[in-house]
This record gives sequence, C-alpha cells and structure tokens, in this order.
Amino acid sequence: MTDAVRPLALVTGASSGIGYHLARLAAQRGYDLIIAADRPLAEAVSELKLEGANVDAVEVDLATKEGVNQLLGAPDGRPLELAMANAGHGLGGGFLDQDFDAVRHVIDTNITGTVYLLQHLAKRMKAQGEGRILVTGSIAGFLPGAFQAVYNG
Repeated sequence: MTDAVRPLALVTGASSGIGYHLARLAAQRGYDLIIAADRPLAEAVSELKLEGANVDAVEVDLATKEGVNQLLGAPDGRPLELAMANAGHGLGGGFLDQDFDAVRHVIDTNITGTVYLLQHLAKRMKAQGEGRILVTGSIAGFLPGAFQAVYNG
C-alpha cells in the first residue's frame, strides 16, 4: 500500500491500554492514524509508526467542545474511514466526597465529549458515503462499583 491510498482511522484514548491496542491493530491492518488523548502521546506515536502507519497525535481535553473541535480538524479534509471512541476515565473515592467539577469532567469525557465527537464524525461519514465507528465501553457499567459511582453509572 502506498501512503496515498492508506485509509485513515481516528482513535481516542490511544495513549495506553485498550485505545493504544486498537490503534495498533488498525496500523497493522494498513490504516494511517490520528490518535488522541489528554496525556502525552509521543511514546505511542513512536511505537505505532513501527507498524508502518503515518501517525498524527492530538493531545486535547476531550471533555471540552474546544478539545473535540481541535480533534475534528485533524483529518484536514482527508476522508475518515474508521473512528474508535475509547477515551474515558474514572474518578475513585466516595461519591459524597468528590468535587463536582471532577465528577463533571468524568461525565463530559466519557459521555458528552464522545457523543459530540461521534455525531460530527458520523455526519462526515454519511456525507462521504462510508465509514465505521466503534464505541468501547466498560463492563463496569454492568456491575456495582465501590468508589466508582460516576464511572460505573
């Protein structure tokens, strides 16, 4: 495959864990990547490039419209064929002891920012006539979660 014909995938939460491994699988299957996280991405970029992908990293806070909008600009007009929404985090601690701004950040990262991103990406994919979206979730949503009330909820 030449660089000109490689499909493009976007993966959120790709700095580590499941998101990193999703990005790696996409790279191994011939995709170029846009990876995003609110953490440093340099190590992930280096490793993913070893799989043959061209990799663009966007370090943003996906809990904010500004961060999501910055990520939405990353394809720079290039068709996006695959989006994998994996960004998310928990908070921990007793629910009544948690600062509401921190609670809101979890909700805005895991839900609001993800839905905002995916609605925009899905509209693009519809307009281009193709595209696929994978949304990861946690088994924690099916379990009681001591000290993870917001994340599990």
